Amino acid sequence: MPPRLAQDLPISRIVGAHIHALRTERGWSLRELGRQAGAAGKPIGYATVGRIERNRDPSRPAVAVIVDDLVFLAGVFAVRPEQLLTAPACFACMDRPPAGFSCRSCGAEA
Repeated sequence: MPPRLAQDLPISRIVGAHIHALRTERGWSLRELGRQAGAAGKPIGYATVGRIERNRDPSRPAVAVIVDDLVFLAGVFAVRPEQLLTAPACFACMDRPPAGFSCRSCGAEA
């Protein structure tokens, strides 16, 4: 199956993929991200984060991402909000293969 093109995915799917990648890079569970968000001033339930992340799955219907949540989560991850809105060149590694590895889909190396 060929990789999906960024143009095939709505913004909510791109945001979900970024949130999932950032969370897993840090080794955080959904609950831990909820705790981090609460400590930063706005509790976001793990179920809400799970719904946002599931947007990355094209076989599921996408749910809208609330702009306030997007901006707040960007702050929790210390990234700019527009980074969560920008489609990566490669959805397999989200343009960030793990240290010491290369992506089998795009060939990018860390």
